[in-house]
Amino acid sequence: MQRIPLRAFWPIGLLFLLVSSLVRAQSDDYIISRQGSVTLLPVYELWQDSLGFHQASVVLSVYVPVTRSMSFSLRGSGAVAGGDIGDLSGFSDIQVGWNYHIEQANTILSLGINAPTGKKELSAQEFARSVVLSNSLFNLQVPVLGQGFNVNPGAAWVFPVSDDAILGLAAGYQYRGPYKPREGDPDYDPGDEITASAGIDYRLTESISVSTDFVFTNYLADKFGSNKVFASGNSYWVNAQYKQYFRENELLVFVGYRTKSKGQIQGAGGLVDERDRLEPGRFDFQGEFRQVFNQRFSLGYQLVARVFETTPVPLSGAKVYGAGLAPTFSFGRFSVPVHLLGQIGTLKGGKTIKGFEAGAGISVAF
Repeated sequence: MQRIPLRAFWPIGLLFLLVSSLVRAQSDDYIISRQGSVTLLPVYELWQDSLGFHQASVVLSVYVPVTRSMSFSLRGSGAVAGGDIGDLSGFSDIQVGWNYHIEQANTILSLGINAPTGKKELSAQEFARSVVLSNSLFNLQVPVLGQGFNVNPGAAWVFPVSDDAILGLAAGYQYRGPYKPREGDPDYDPGDEITASAGIDYRLTESISVSTDFVFTNYLADKFGSNKVFASGNSYWVNAQYKQYFRENELLVFVGYRTKSKGQIQGAGGLVDERDRLEPGRFDFQGEFRQVFNQRFSLGYQLVARVFETTPVPLSGAKVYGAGLAPTFSFGRFSVPVHLLGQIGTLKGGKTIKGFEAGAGISVAF
């Protein structure tokens, strides 16, 4: 089964929120952002090699600050996919988040809930299509529709090391409930996850800062019916970010590498070690320079790259590079984010792959 994480509630996201918020709080005195927002973002994505597919999706995100110490968030989406692989459409699960800042302890507590409202119990053909769409190579806005009931509590702590350096630690546990991905099958129960992370943010000058994070995740065994069928290897993720301001303009560079140790698969007598590590390691690069022309218009120039290790599984060994533009139009409390991204790369064996992404949304601040 393709394991799709609840990225919105990873402890690393919580750690980044706390560390970056603490830096901003030096000027506005708030860790929990006091700026609420509602954002609707439709996106069209197209991928083409010998076969091709497209997906049109829309994501609704809501962020509500309740007090200076507490906030709620909500995310829901839907997607329609088609092309040579066939059609697959439906709504995804609704994700709800809660954050609470304990000011005296420089701590944020979090709780993420995945409500199983999305499409599940797919036909055999739909399930095969979902496996393609959920592959991280394509990086779709809505890679998966329905999962089970998931709960992800977490906590993050920060420790000012000096006037210019902040150290952060975070931990979380994700309970992943059973569900039926394919009609007629027994319940599939993804293994729960335990995550720990550490990061540091360092301000080099008034306009330059760097940060780095390390994330470790341990996965319990997946079950199909009553049988253990797969145990993913431990995941290791390290990343670094560079940010520099040029008056109103901003340069942001992000690099990251994620890999896993060997897992276990079902054998005659139970789980046995994989002969070869199946899931490929992945290198990510994202760079953006955002130029502010005036209060109503800014333009981002983007470069992206994803490079995957070669393993025995299909679609490993891929190398994908892209460039794009991300203009934003602002009208008081309303903003219209737009992005255009073209990508090209190669698959294992030298086959060329091309991708295109276009989106235009609306965001309302309150």
